[in-house]
Amino acid sequence: MDQAAQNVYWDDVEIKQDLPEKNRKIDTTTIAMGATWATHDFMPVHHDRDFAQSKGAPDVFMNILTSNGLISTYLEQWAGPGARIKEISIKLSVPNFPNDNMAMNARITRKWEEGGEHLIELGFAGDNQMGPHAAGTAIMSLPKKG
Repeated sequence: MDQAAQNVYWDDVEIKQDLPEKNRKIDTTTIAMGATWATHDFMPVHHDRDFAQSKGAPDVFMNILTSNGLISTYLEQWAGPGARIKEISIKLSVPNFPNDNMAMNARITRKWEEGGEHLIELGFAGDNQMGPHAAGTAIMSLPKKG
């Protein structure tokens, strides 16, 4: 069975547990398609290099919705198909440009039961060569064994 398809169970996680780091190569296609196709953000700084440069940026740069999608995918792939993101809060710092590498990591900061759900809170970050690109928190519901 593919590792990404396996569930992480609430019973097996601990507060202060680190998730495995995942690196994501950022390219022009990811930035442009994430903005225009996936999130319908047609602001030219996300798909038109000349326009972005006319506004002082060295190249097109990633929008917050694409960053949110990459972080969410990182968390969901770690947790498996039985998990659900219940809430996510993300803040951006330095931009992601083409040819950047975003290193994503997370740590479990809280674990509790509420309303029949088995929840964890995670602090996460996505850093590139310039420093912190995205950081925030997420609450996930995980399946419980048996």
